[in-house]
Amino acid sequence: MAIASELKRKLVAFLAGDVVGYKRLMAANEALTVQNWSAYRSFIEDVVADHRGRLIRTNGDSVILEFSSVLDALRSAIEIQQFLREVNHGVPEDQQMLMRFGLHLGDMLLDRENDLGDGVRIAAGLEAQAKPGGICVSDMVYGNVAASPEFSFEALGEVELKKLDRNMQAYRVVTNGAKPPMTTAAAAVANDDNNKPRGATTLGARSAVAVLPFDNLGGDPSHDYFVDGLTEDIITALANWRSFPVIARNSTFAYKGKSPDVRAVAGDLDAGYVLEGSVRMAGGRVRVNAQFIDAENGHHLWAEKFDREIDDIFVLQDEITHHIAATVAPEIEKVERDMVTAMRPKDMTAWAYCLRGRAALELFTPEGNEDARALFERAIELEPGYSAGHIGIAYSHHRDLWFECAPDRQSAIRTQLREAREAVALDPANSDAHMLLGAGYTWERQYHMAIDAGEQAIRLNPSSSVAFLQLGIAQSFVGRPLDGISNFEHALRLSPQDPRIHFTLAMIARAHLNAGDPEQAARWAEKAVHRRVDYPLSHLILASALGHLGRIEEARRALEECERLERGFALRWALRPMYKDPAADQHFLDGLRLAGLDETRAAV
Repeated sequence: MAIASELKRKLVAFLAGDVVGYKRLMAANEALTVQNWSAYRSFIEDVVADHRGRLIRTNGDSVILEFSSVLDALRSAIEIQQFLREVNHGVPEDQQMLMRFGLHLGDMLLDRENDLGDGVRIAAGLEAQAKPGGICVSDMVYGNVAASPEFSFEALGEVELKKLDRNMQAYRVVTNGAKPPMTTAAAAVANDDNNKPRGATTLGARSAVAVLPFDNLGGDPSHDYFVDGLTEDIITALANWRSFPVIARNSTFAYKGKSPDVRAVAGDLDAGYVLEGSVRMAGGRVRVNAQFIDAENGHHLWAEKFDREIDDIFVLQDEITHHIAATVAPEIEKVERDMVTAMRPKDMTAWAYCLRGRAALELFTPEGNEDARALFERAIELEPGYSAGHIGIAYSHHRDLWFECAPDRQSAIRTQLREAREAVALDPANSDAHMLLGAGYTWERQYHMAIDAGEQAIRLNPSSSVAFLQLGIAQSFVGRPLDGISNFEHALRLSPQDPRIHFTLAMIARAHLNAGDPEQAARWAEKAVHRRVDYPLSHLILASALGHLGRIEEARRALEECERLERGFALRWALRPMYKDPAADQHFLDGLRLAGLDETRAAV
């Protein structure tokens, strides 16, 4: 028989939580309580996953969570309580569903299904000492995080852990100070003073989006799971963008089964935009209608119909969800951008400056990059620590590198990486921040790190076409062009009207060239040229593809057009190593030589 010292253990942070007054809530309204707790459980699991934790035990109204980091555990607990305060706002006190948490750092017994050790019991004992909506931590936890300016604590002295028949020094987490960065899940309910709706007094503040429950037009209650699931997934997918607040599900689902006036709903929920729709399922097919409305004037900004065979209902649900999110998010930015265009600088918020900066980036020119950088820098001056400003500056340098217009290339790469890292540190759940971190690693030719960052960007926002684009670039350069093509084409499906579509088409062309298919490369490069004729890189890739196909005169014309658009661009791109395998760079250069490129001259 094994003795105690031989038991396998590991040090973990245990977070124990339960619902306050669950039996009372069940007695008052069982159906609503079960529905709310199910939604809260789903949210908790998302937050915990975002913070690298896991659910190890649940029992009715309680949860036991495990984290390898005390910081991750504490941030999760604060974020969950923040979420609950938001959804309970305006709810009668006797109907509010609140939780309390206890956090302890201790040993977990491994290979023990029924007994995880005293660490769990201590966390549960601390949870019993917490107030509704509060968090109580042990002295072990306090000792690990007390020096961090991110958290504030109040000493409780010795508290009694009744089930363990022992006392312990404990501390209450004070949550009215600085908030930790929100994860993807928490963005769905963000609507604080910095995110006021369009009608608020702060000019240039972000408008919230309300997604109303889609209508089940078929009338079959058995289809509600798909209709409600689609609505919930759209709420989460929109929240992943983190560029505008999204009204929480608990608020919008109050309108289920009703036909409310959109403007009235917007007024009730402080929303600037409303997304509504309907679903009809019959005979192995599903039809989804969705429309996006500017609540201020009732104008339809976007509408689309999806008519699909039901082969795999969950794949279909994902396809529709991500397409809607990828389409609606840019529409919001477009409207908001127009709104701030006429603002006087003294009235503009940091977010408004960022919006103008993004508009300048969309010009896709070196001059636009420079203008954008100044706007993003002004945003950071107004609000130090604003992640969107750092994201924008990183983006502007990234574009300079693509356009071959950076005065000091290595300095631009270093700055791009520094700003991307800062953005990730300020907002770890921001997909764009990780995407740009991956871009920086790509410029440094650290391709596997670039792929890791790109995959993280997609995990955080599966509706982001630009995240798929950047991952595809890294995969292509590391020697996986077919994987790159797959991600480029997915980016096109997500955002078929993206103003940067010419760039995506050019990347598909180059990946086909790298994969040894110059015919497909030429076809995609021609599409890129047709989408935007003044972008030199498309002409350059077309020239190389046509050179390999032996269509020399056409290749020469493409190369001449590239040089006409920007003198010296062809030679700079042709001679710059981009691929992990030098043979791939050589293959690209060989096609350009056939088109007439002379490396001994700065021009064709």
